[in-house]
Amino acid sequence: MKKSIIQIIALPLYLIFMTLSAFSNEKPEGIDYLELSAGMTSISGDKAPLLMWINQNGRIPVDSGTEYLRLRVGKEKDDLEDLDWIYGIDVTAQTEGNDHIMFTDGYAGIASEKIKIWVGKKSELIGLVDQELSSGSEIYSRNAPTIPKIVISTNGYVQVSDKIAINAYLGHGWLGDERYVKDAYLHQKYLYLRYGDTAPDKGWSFYTGIHHVVVWGGTNRVTGIKNPSGLDDFARVFLGLSGDDSSLASERENALGDHRGSIEFAVQLKNTDNDWFFYAQTMFEDSSGLLFIIPGDILLGTSYISKKSNNIFQRFNIEYLDTRFSGFSPHDKSDPEYEEDNYFKNSIYKSGWSYKGFAIGTPFIGFVPGTDYIYTVQNRIRSMNASAAMHFSNLVNPVFRFAYIENYGSFSAPLENPESLYAADVVNVSHLPNDWVITQQVSWDTVNDFGVGFGVTKKVF
Repeated sequence: MKKSIIQIIALPLYLIFMTLSAFSNEKPEGIDYLELSAGMTSISGDKAPLLMWINQNGRIPVDSGTEYLRLRVGKEKDDLEDLDWIYGIDVTAQTEGNDHIMFTDGYAGIASEKIKIWVGKKSELIGLVDQELSSGSEIYSRNAPTIPKIVISTNGYVQVSDKIAINAYLGHGWLGDERYVKDAYLHQKYLYLRYGDTAPDKGWSFYTGIHHVVVWGGTNRVTGIKNPSGLDDFARVFLGLSGDDSSLASERENALGDHRGSIEFAVQLKNTDNDWFFYAQTMFEDSSGLLFIIPGDILLGTSYISKKSNNIFQRFNIEYLDTRFSGFSPHDKSDPEYEEDNYFKNSIYKSGWSYKGFAIGTPFIGFVPGTDYIYTVQNRIRSMNASAAMHFSNLVNPVFRFAYIENYGSFSAPLENPESLYAADVVNVSHLPNDWVITQQVSWDTVNDFGVGFGVTKKVF
């Protein structure tokens, strides 16, 4: 029955694709990119190796291998238009996994030179990190399935002076009913500033920003209690204020909703041959984390990016993450109600900072499922990961990845002896004539053994 999903859609999808391919010499209006992929994954153990499935927006099943078809099609803003429409579709049909037909992208909107508005689901990696090789920002990566939203943002960085540019974002999302608090909302906003040279091949740029996310509203699936979700409550969530008399006692004492965020810094050094990118992030759950003087709870990263296509080393990234400290609590530790900041966990929103069982933030923090979508979060970790993208020929373009993770459990249930995991992965991309691409993957870790993947993609536009 599962395989019939792909069998049913494969032929009509292939016919549509080949019809469009006939026009590949002249791209149709309204399509900027179009590609179709088919592939499979296979694993030797009960779970896929870590680096095989993380940061895939939930497309790769964790507990099994799979066979899949994937279609990507979309349109970006035309540079010649003052205001233009945009859309994106990225849909995968697979034989295994929780969702046999999964829309990673399914959005539409409008964009001008400076502003963009869209509605739907869209893969996003937000934050000052390497956009290709990073394991992901502390609080928002490409790990979880995409969350449906309505978003208004700047169209990337927008110059407000010769030296200063801003990148701003405001989104409202829906987290669905697969949660302890059903149909909760997501409030998300960020503001990044860039100062420095605008020339792409010389000088330097300094970046800083803050990213704030809140889970709020919804209905407790066990008690039936509805959390405040009106316009006045939205204003309180936006400003980080406490709840009114209609909210639960803990939210009258603290902020309304489940808040978290990151403070981020980066420096980019540019020249004609390569760029260097250095970045740092720290998390916060309340005002204590805003101090940025914590000897831990930090992501540090360095990237080298080659600008010469014939270089063997095209890109290199190394990151260090430490979330063992948990930040300063504003309360007296002698207070019986004292509790340290407990990242990605909340006493009301017991699914934590997860979506459909996947961590929304860094994928190295794991969530152990329980009843009623209650997750136990393993939020005290230390990790180091490194990645290198290389180029030897059209057929040999490997990306090597390595990760080491120490799991210290959680702040409420620390492990007496930390659990260590080593993981390694290589993905090779072979470019063939007529825009055919073959991808090969081998993945391994010390807990889940081996996994292999193979895919074929035809790019029409």
